[in-house]
Amino acid sequence: MSNFRDDLNDPDLVCFFDYWAALCGDRPMPARKDIDPTQIRPAYLPDLMLIDVLHDPRQYRYRLVGTNVVQATGTDRTGQFSDDVSFFQAYPIVLQQYDRVVETRQPLYSVEKFTNLENQTHYDVDRLLLPLSGNGRLVDMLLVFFQFRSGPCMSRSASWRSASVNAKYWASTPPRVVAA
Repeated sequence: MSNFRDDLNDPDLVCFFDYWAALCGDRPMPARKDIDPTQIRPAYLPDLMLIDVLHDPRQYRYRLVGTNVVQATGTDRTGQFSDDVSFFQAYPIVLQQYDRVVETRQPLYSVEKFTNLENQTHYDVDRLLLPLSGNGRLVDMLLVFFQFRSGPCMSRSASWRSASVNAKYWASTPPRVVAA
């Protein structure tokens, strides 16, 4: 996974990945019970999501959606199933990424547009998808960390990159995905 870590282009992404990796110990992925919110930097909490993974049939339910994610999307998906969220009809790639993490049991990093469904504003965002498992084999939850590169939820550490973001590039380029 060291190559995966090397592809993370932001110190906050590396820090959050290292937190997750430390929780793994000798297991392929940590469990939800291993996550202690008091051990996570407070500035990261608004940029997190916890998503339940239900099997047979596979569905995703939003357990927790951070306040920055709610602000950026314009909607609070907490408690909703992915089947009930219209966003996924327009952006099926996101569900494909969730599926990939569940199937491979490996982290995934993507760079893409984030859309506020209320006002159709687009933000550039890095997203880190991390698997969690209660039994060490079956992914039963996804831990998602967002690093906003633009918009009102942009972190201070991302601001140094904002000047280099080219809107034409982001509008014409598909999401960049790196899997472990």
